[in-house]
Amino acid sequence: MLPRPFLRPLLVWILGALALALAVLLCFVLAPFLGGPGAFWAVAPRYIRGTATAFGVRRRLEGWENLQEALRSGARPAVFIGNHTSLFDPPLLISTLPSRPVFVAKKELARVPFLGWVIWLADFIFIDRDRRESALRSLADAAVRIRAGQSLAAFPEGTRSADGRLQPFKKGIFALAFEAGVPVVPLAIHGGLAILPRGTWRVQRGTYRMTVGTPLESRDFPDAEALRLASEAAVRRLLEGSDG
Repeated sequence: MLPRPFLRPLLVWILGALALALAVLLCFVLAPFLGGPGAFWAVAPRYIRGTATAFGVRRRLEGWENLQEALRSGARPAVFIGNHTSLFDPPLLISTLPSRPVFVAKKELARVPFLGWVIWLADFIFIDRDRRESALRSLADAAVRIRAGQSLAAFPEGTRSADGRLQPFKKGIFALAFEAGVPVVPLAIHGGLAILPRGTWRVQRGTYRMTVGTPLESRDFPDAEALRLASEAAVRRLLEGSDG
């Protein structure tokens, strides 16, 4: 195996951190005019795409054209779920999915300087995984949001996989989708493990391929557990190259 590059990703991380500070500042300047989420979506995807290009990361979205127009445009809310192997998964989905879903993120991210501030400004939903009551309140807030027409995105494994193998999905996000009566759209992310695996900061050039599967209508399942199992199986098939 070839050694992972050192100098280029180091320089990009340094310049990217400086650019992030400027991007966050711009978001706060625009927020009074566009609103917090509006400012985030005006700035963040452009910053992410530029940083990805600097790292030598190419993005490719497959299967999006097969979704209903209402899901593609965000007119109909949905819960987008996928596998999680890299720190790059959330930002690259943010910069690639046209429907602008709000992420369900772990609360620890709120304490990260600049990054946490802009996530807060974007009105993403933070989950405190160590406190059940707080997590339930966050999910209740998410339920209100999705019923109002806001799509969500989450990584149901709960944490990044160290070896790329899909870990069991947690139930919370599927209980939310089931109660709200919205579809779950499975996604498979290919390439994240090779580009930036857990435990390293050395980014490898490559293609980040995001494959969108067939939506699962929550009303077609008897309960949230059945929806969870079907969603996990759908992502597993996408990772193996099949959506059948």
